[in-house]
Amino acid sequence: MKMINATGYSYDAMNNTLTCSASFLKNASALNSPEYLIIKKLKEDNANMSIVLAARKSSDRSAFNITFRKMEDYIKLCNNSADRLAAFSKVKSISKIQSSPYHYVKTWFLDNYANYSEQPEFDEDGFVIVKTREEMKADSEVKDDAASDNNSASDHWEPQLKIAV
Repeated sequence: MKMINATGYSYDAMNNTLTCSASFLKNASALNSPEYLIIKKLKEDNANMSIVLAARKSSDRSAFNITFRKMEDYIKLCNNSADRLAAFSKVKSISKIQSSPYHYVKTWFLDNYANYSEQPEFDEDGFVIVKTREEMKADSEVKDDAASDNNSASDHWEPQLKIAV
């Protein structure tokens, strides 16, 4: 899909498609607005032009606006929650002298509870298994190594087809 520029629309001549933001289309619904006139002119020049609503960029933002309360509730689900909550309280106290207390606490939380936004795993006692950022990175490297070992340890050779277009 074509990127939309600051004007709120992008025309792809190869596919004869006008990709628009929702606000551009809303403004185009007003008769004789600049957006309306742009679409009108493009339609006159390209009768079969299709108009497409631009898809929003998706991102993993589940931990973007995590509140102190949500952090605390998550910590309560972990083993040794009393000790963990005491550490959390100390970090919140220390954060008050920082230029951005929320950012300081959030960074600490996501470093120490890196699997917060993932599907939880539980231990035999029913507590959430906590992983630090380093543990998550190590797990990722182990999975990557296992995947490359599986790929390199095949018993037979398969041809690699490369087709030039």
